[in-house]
This record gives sequence, structure tokens and C-alpha cells, in this order.
Amino acid sequence: MLPQNVSAGMGGGGGVRDYKTVETSREVWAVIRARHPELVPFGTASFEGDMFTSYGFPDADFPLIEARTTWELDPDRPSHRINEQSLFWLCIPIKEKP
Repeated sequence: MLPQNVSAGMGGGGGVRDYKTVETSREVWAVIRARHPELVPFGTASFEGDMFTSYGFPDADFPLIEARTTWELDPDRPSHRINEQSLFWLCIPIKEKP
């Protein structure tokens, strides 16, 4: 499932929790990845021209960040990507109601 307003956690430790996503910049996402090498992939989905990955802390119930990259292949150079675009999100847990 690709992020929208609300996503379901794809993996992690104690079980699936709901979270919402907030779009962020490439720079914020890159700093989080650089400062926290302990982040692990929570889930990934890849189709031709479309890749989605989420990362979180080990044993967490939901990811911390997500990214999606889409592209087309150059018909003249099939191994060359064109029109590549990336989107980045922060993941925020939804507080369970009592």
C-alpha cells in the first residue's frame, strides 16, 4: 500500500499499528537516514517504474519514514531511467482511542 492520508504499518516488532503520513522534503528524509543508520526496512514494494520503501527502528510498531520513486525507461536506452520523481513522508502514529 502506498502512503496517502492514512496507511497501515507494514512490519516491525510488536504488531501492526495505524499511522498517518505527512509529506516531507528530500533533505529532511536524507538527514534522518544519515543520522540514524540503525533504521531498518519495514517494507518494500517494487513494480516496473515504481518503488516504495519504508524504514523504522528495530522492534517498532510502525515505520518512521517512507519514500516512493517512480520513473520511465528510456526507449532508446532501456537501462536508463527518465522522468524520475521521488516523494518522501514522515510517519506519525494515530493515538488509540480508549
